[in-house]
Amino acid sequence: MNQNINIVWLKRDLRITDHAPLQAAIRAGQPTILLFCFEPSLMVHPNYDVRHWRFFWESLEDMQAALKPYGCQVLICHNEVLPVLQTLQEKYDIQQIFSHQETGVKLTFDRDVAVKKFCRNNSIEWQEYDQDGVIRGLKNRKDWVQYWRKVITTQAMVKVEMSNFQSFEPLYDVYKEIKGDALPEEITIAHKDFQKGGTSIAWRYLKSFTEERSKQYMKQISKPALSRHSCSRISPYVAVGCVSLREAYQWAKMTMDVPGFKFQQKNFLSRLRWRSHFMQKLESEWQIEFEPTNKVFKVLDRQHDAPLFEAWAEGRTGIPMVDANMRCLIATGYTNFRMRAMLTTFATFTLWQDWKSVSKHLSRIFLDFEPGIHYGQMQMQAGLTGYNTLRIYNPYIQSEKNDTDGDFVRKWVPELANVPVPHLYQPHLMTEMEQTFHGCIIGKDYPKPIVNAKENNKKYRDHYWQYRSSPDAKAEVKEILDLHCIPNDERKSTTRK
Repeated sequence: MNQNINIVWLKRDLRITDHAPLQAAIRAGQPTILLFCFEPSLMVHPNYDVRHWRFFWESLEDMQAALKPYGCQVLICHNEVLPVLQTLQEKYDIQQIFSHQETGVKLTFDRDVAVKKFCRNNSIEWQEYDQDGVIRGLKNRKDWVQYWRKVITTQAMVKVEMSNFQSFEPLYDVYKEIKGDALPEEITIAHKDFQKGGTSIAWRYLKSFTEERSKQYMKQISKPALSRHSCSRISPYVAVGCVSLREAYQWAKMTMDVPGFKFQQKNFLSRLRWRSHFMQKLESEWQIEFEPTNKVFKVLDRQHDAPLFEAWAEGRTGIPMVDANMRCLIATGYTNFRMRAMLTTFATFTLWQDWKSVSKHLSRIFLDFEPGIHYGQMQMQAGLTGYNTLRIYNPYIQSEKNDTDGDFVRKWVPELANVPVPHLYQPHLMTEMEQTFHGCIIGKDYPKPIVNAKENNKKYRDHYWQYRSSPDAKAEVKEILDLHCIPNDERKSTTRK
């Protein structure tokens, strides 16, 4: 008879603390494999980039170091999960699989359905655990806030008794059969311009934020240069599960009594709740990866104009604040929320580009890409819900308010390095003499604006409201609110209207 084994299937939970599946496996008392798969189908998914898989790799390396004192390690395969499980089942006898629930792209949802069928056909018990305050199959938000508070804010963190873990390593011939090809070198070599993955680094960011950097959090949250220091920067670590949401929330909450930090931490904690709120949207309605929340906008006539789209995606629109943020994202994977919203509304309103193309490009360059947050935010900023306040961010105003000295623009658009404020924000308005004097000829050294932002914003905003004001669009709103809106938030929205 084959040997009985259990499996802890790691996905977006690369840590050994506050880990319910890992502790459940320890209590089960069977030899257990810790399994992570770099799934080829997911690695080529249009929403992902090598930067994401490098971050996963670095997080796994950090996890291996944490596991070493306990004499165990993660079995890492470059293979699809299902054939790995099938081979392990042929060679051994899988009793149970433990994992966290995942709110991901449709591809991972379909994969989980296939794994569930495999488990059912082989009499394997698969236990899944929530780690984000997200409820499967939720039909409305009536009791969601209470559930979230219980799971994230008050429930004690899971104590993982690693000293009792019974590690199991497959025979070498079995491992050779399931491990797959070597990962591309670009994934396994660190990149100095990106945040490095791993639990140990995640805690460095979290502690430095709550103990010092958050002093200027709300004051600098929208400033593209200063926010790189004063924002938490833990989003990629929570997305990959280097720290759990509960760990981040409860740690930050402890610092609220420190003088000077209460207001900052209160705002930070509210953003952690909104993270789960948006993840719950995708969990309740997976279609928002592909379709507008408000079905009326399916016929909104936005197009994919290749020259306009490529100029936006490559940071050469001729509008400095747009180009600086896009180039910064491409190079480092990070810019703040306000700048992300500006890039989205510029693409979907000012350039009138199809939101799905915009979504794919941004997801590939956001190091902290989290499907649940990403699709919901894309829909909001692109105006596809039909009930959220419409905000079209003017990049010239954003420059004046949030990059007062022009340091951010000059860093990422070096063509404008010698252009002073206020010409820096709209360099195309300089006279020929000023262009020569400041060493930047518009149309040669730096492009002219690809569109007239003010005219386009008015034109397409008016056009958009023809759809949004229609009876059909308004009729859709009630159903959307019933599914996605927290009741108290819905009352506030109605009052504002």
